Amino acid sequence: MDKNQTIGLVLMSALLIAYMFFFSPSKEEQQAKQRTEQLQDSTQKAQEAIAAAENTQPKQAIELDSATKAMIANAKEIVLENENIKVALSSLGAEILNVELKNYKTFEEKPLVLVDEKNSQIELSMPTSSGSVRIDKLGFSVQNATKDKVTFAGVVDGKPLEITYTLPKDGFELFYAIKTDAATQSLQLSWTDDIKRTDQNIELDRRETTINYYTLEDDFDYLSKGSTDAQNEVLENSVSWFSMKQRFFNAAFITDKQFDKVTISSAAVNEQDSSTIKTLKVETSIPVSSLTNDAKARFYFGPNKHDINKAVTDGFQENTYLGWAILQPISLYIIIPLFNVLEKFIDNYGILIIVMVFLIKMVLAPLTYKSYVAQARTKVLQPEINKIKEKYPDDQAKQSQETMKLNSEFGVNPLSGCLPMVLQMPIIFALFTFFPSAIQLRNEAFLWANDLSTYDSILNLPFAIPFYGSHISLFTLMMTASQILVTSVSTQQTSMANSPINPKVMMYGMPIMFMFVLNSFPAGLTLYYVTSNLVTLFQTLFIRKFFVNEEKIRAKLETRREEKKKSGKKGSSFMQRMQDAMAQAQEQQAQQAKAKQEDKDKKNTNPNKKDKLK
Repeated sequence: MDKNQTIGLVLMSALLIAYMFFFSPSKEEQQAKQRTEQLQDSTQKAQEAIAAAENTQPKQAIELDSATKAMIANAKEIVLENENIKVALSSLGAEILNVELKNYKTFEEKPLVLVDEKNSQIELSMPTSSGSVRIDKLGFSVQNATKDKVTFAGVVDGKPLEITYTLPKDGFELFYAIKTDAATQSLQLSWTDDIKRTDQNIELDRRETTINYYTLEDDFDYLSKGSTDAQNEVLENSVSWFSMKQRFFNAAFITDKQFDKVTISSAAVNEQDSSTIKTLKVETSIPVSSLTNDAKARFYFGPNKHDINKAVTDGFQENTYLGWAILQPISLYIIIPLFNVLEKFIDNYGILIIVMVFLIKMVLAPLTYKSYVAQARTKVLQPEINKIKEKYPDDQAKQSQETMKLNSEFGVNPLSGCLPMVLQMPIIFALFTFFPSAIQLRNEAFLWANDLSTYDSILNLPFAIPFYGSHISLFTLMMTASQILVTSVSTQQTSMANSPINPKVMMYGMPIMFMFVLNSFPAGLTLYYVTSNLVTLFQTLFIRKFFVNEEKIRAKLETRREEKKKSGKKGSSFMQRMQDAMAQAQEQQAQQAKAKQEDKDKKNTNPNKKDKLK
C-alpha cells in the first residue's frame, strides 16, 4: 500500500467515525423507524392478502403470515355516538362500518342502519410513487379515541398518514380529515351503496331514490329518478356535495372546496329483490391541499327534512323534495309552518291532518261562499241561455256572444265561481308532493292505517291490476266515493247543459281515474282528500240551505238589470272586453265564410277557366 492510499484510508475512517458519533440516529429514533417499517410491511401484506381473498373462491384457503393475522384479529372497533346517530369505525382501513339513526326504525320496527359494511363500500385510494394504494385496506393504530373523536395513524409509501373522525354533540354530520406527508395532489374515492329497504312502499321508494348533487355554480341536479335501468353520467362541473338520496333519508359527502372528475351511476334494478331499493355509485377525486397536506370533508347521515337539511350547506335542502319550483313557496310558507305548529299540540298525525283540512277550508270559506252564489246566479239565468241556443242553434260564436251580453246585463261573471278552485289547486298540488316526502308520518298509525307514509291496504290481491296495483286502499276508495258525491251535488247547483264535458264523465270518470293514480300513494294524502271532500260537501249543503235562495237571487238580478238600463251603465270592463273579443271573432269568422263562398261561386260560374288558361 503506497503513501497516498494509506492517507486516504485514514481520512475515510476518521470521517466515518465522526459521522457515527455526531449524526447517527438515537436509539429511540432507530426503534421508531423499525416500527414504521414493520407496520408498513405488515399492512402491505394485509392489503395483498385481503385483495387476494376477495378474488378467490370461498373453498380456497389463504395463508396469512402471523403479523397480518394479528393485525386483522386485533382490528379495533371504535364507536362515536351522539343523540341522533351512532357510528362504528374500524382500525382496519380507518373506515366506516355502519351508521345507525337512533331515533328512527324500519317499517318492521328494527333499528334503522343507514350504512353498513356489507352493503356500502367506501374505497379510498392514494396515488404514490410505487402505484395506487388502497387506504381502506391498510392497518391503523388508534390514537386519542373518545366518544366524539378518534384519530387513526398509519403509513403510506413510507410516510405517516392520519385519518380523524369527529362527531358533534348533536346533529347528523360526521367530520372527516386526512393528513399525510406523502407527495400526492388528490385522493380517489369510490362509494358504492346498495340502498336497503326501510319502508313498506318499495315502488314509491324506488321512484324517489337517486343521486343528488350540487355544483360549484350553485346548480342542483340529480341522476334520473324514475328509471330502473342502468345509468351512468360523467359530470362536466365540479361539485360541492353529493348524496345517496332515498325518499326519507340520505347519506351524503360534503366538502367546503370541491370534488373533481365526478361520475355517478346506478345499476339496473332487480325487481325480484325486495330487500334492495337501488344500487348507487359515485366516483370522484378529493383535492389535497399543497400547503397543509390535508383533505377535509364531512358526511351527512340523516333524514330528508327541510329545516334540518337547510342548515347543513348551500342547496342541501333540495334533498327534501317539495315539487315544482313554482309550488315550493306554498309548501315552505303555508303547509310546513302550519304542520309544524299543529305538531306541537297534536300527537296523533291522523287527527293533525283532519285539523289541517278544517283550518285551510276556514281560510278559504269566504271565497267558497262567493263561488256558490256565482253558481246560483248562473243557474238562475239558465232558461235565458237555453233560449239563446234555440235561437242560434248552428252558430256557436253567436251563442257565446249573446250569452256574454246576457251575463253583462244581469251583472253576472261566470268565471267568479271558478276562483276558489283556482286558488285551491296550487295547495292541492303542493300537498301531492308534501305528504309522500313527510318523514313525520313514517310508522304513524291512524284507524286501520298502520303507517300514514304508505298506502292503507285492507286487502292484498293475489294478482296485480294494471295501473292499480295488487292491493286495495280503503282511504282511496273513500276518497273516490266522496268525490263522486261532491261532484253530483255540485252539478245540481250549476246546470251542466252547456258544459263541453258530459256530466257523467265529471261524476265518475275523474274520481275513478284518481282512484287508480292514488291507490299506492301515502294514506296521509288520501286521508286529507277524503276529509277535504266531506268538508266541501257539508259546506255546499249548508250554504245552499241557509244562504242561497234562488228566488231572491233572481229578484236581485232583475233589479240590477233595471237599474243598469235606467242609468245607461255598461257591464264591467272585463265583460265588455270579452264581448268585444267575441264580436270581433264572430266578424272575422263571417268574413272568412263570405270569402270562401265567393271563391266557390266563381268556380261554379267558370268551370273551364283552368283549361282555357292552359
